Amino acid sequence: MFNFKSFAFGALMFLALLPEAKAQSSIYTVNVNVDVTDVNAAVAREKAMSSAYRQAFDIVVRKLTTAQDAAKLNEMTDDQIINFVKEISVVSEKSSNVRYIATLQVTLNEAILKAYLQEKDIQTAVADKSKIVVIPIFREFESDRPLLWEKQNMWLAAWQQKSARENLIEIVAIPDTPISQAEITAEQAQTYDTAALQEVALNNNANDVYVADAVFDGIEGLKITLTSLKSEQAAEVIRIAGDRNMAEYLLAQGVIEVSKKIENKIKNANIAQSKMQSSISAIYNYEKLSDWINAEKQLKSVPYVRRVQVDAMGAGKVQMRIDFVGNDERIWAALRNKGFNLKQYDNFYLLEY
Repeated sequence: MFNFKSFAFGALMFLALLPEAKAQSSIYTVNVNVDVTDVNAAVAREKAMSSAYRQAFDIVVRKLTTAQDAAKLNEMTDDQIINFVKEISVVSEKSSNVRYIATLQVTLNEAILKAYLQEKDIQTAVADKSKIVVIPIFREFESDRPLLWEKQNMWLAAWQQKSARENLIEIVAIPDTPISQAEITAEQAQTYDTAALQEVALNNNANDVYVADAVFDGIEGLKITLTSLKSEQAAEVIRIAGDRNMAEYLLAQGVIEVSKKIENKIKNANIAQSKMQSSISAIYNYEKLSDWINAEKQLKSVPYVRRVQVDAMGAGKVQMRIDFVGNDERIWAALRNKGFNLKQYDNFYLLEY
């Protein structure tokens, strides 16, 4: 049984209100907004703090796991949630006699949160940021020509109004620019033109591209057929029930449901990857010891890397074992994003930075 008091306070329960917020350093640090009115400013501020803790907790947990697992923690009390808070800083604030308004930066305690999620058997995804581009094509009737860049595309307009959420998975509509319009047409998206979709992914630095084909489903609402460039699975159909006269509502709900579907698919894939444990042997050449110290620091900050064990060191060489989670393709991509390069020689790798 997870003991909040012995673990949280014994580990390092540090809570401080600072005059200025530091830059966010990890997924465990988030900004939240509070606006509370009560009998006086002191009470309003106290309630605002509880609201900030809960918002931060919800945001971070939503980043780390699926919506279904995050929902399991909805019943936690304010007294329980405060045990996960490591630090809170003030970005901006103002108050009256009965009101407190602020933007606060909240940092959760990574060790405590991870231990608690493990205790509750809640699987977490590898902390790796993803960008997904959605191409929203639209038809009023199944037999209509699909729309993409036309002004009549209400589905694209709904995606353009989508508010940004603080999440490891960034889901955005394809930008309405001359470059994008030259890359792909509605017909190419509908017929799944792989070359065009790959160009969209490349030019937007996206991990994947989804085509979201929306059509009014008679009088039943909205039907969305969702297809991924990288997924080998068949297209998925999402239905939004409602009167088609409520087009704005149906399309807005469609954006929400498609976003949820994509987020959960990626998180489930990342959770599966997190269960895969592997290692490689590598050699790193350096001229100065400080070069290796810097490289090691960067190496340990790479997503998926769990441990760097130095087996031998001397004469400008470091022989090491790198333990990581996920498959080789993911660790190579993560290393490249941090400026590393791996060259394979027989049963070991040469690591360059």
